[in-house]
Amino acid sequence: MRSLLAMPLHQSVILSDMTKLDDRLRRRMIALGFYEGCSVQVKRRAIFAGPLTVEQVEHQQMIALRRSDAAQIGVIVP
Repeated sequence: MRSLLAMPLHQSVILSDMTKLDDRLRRRMIALGFYEGCSVQVKRRAIFAGPLTVEQVEHQQMIALRRSDAAQIGVIVP
């Protein structure tokens, strides 16, 4: 399984494993529409090891994630 951090920009992937995340962050992401099985894309990478901007494709919701959190999210490339 690959991590969200390793994905190239603008490639659609499916979230498959969010169990390694902190429970608070996982619940917040689910409330914003980022759940296991949904399709997401990495839209931007901030410079100097800054956060990633990730878009939930279906609802076009965007959030910024720390790289350390993105590394803990498993994805599947369809």
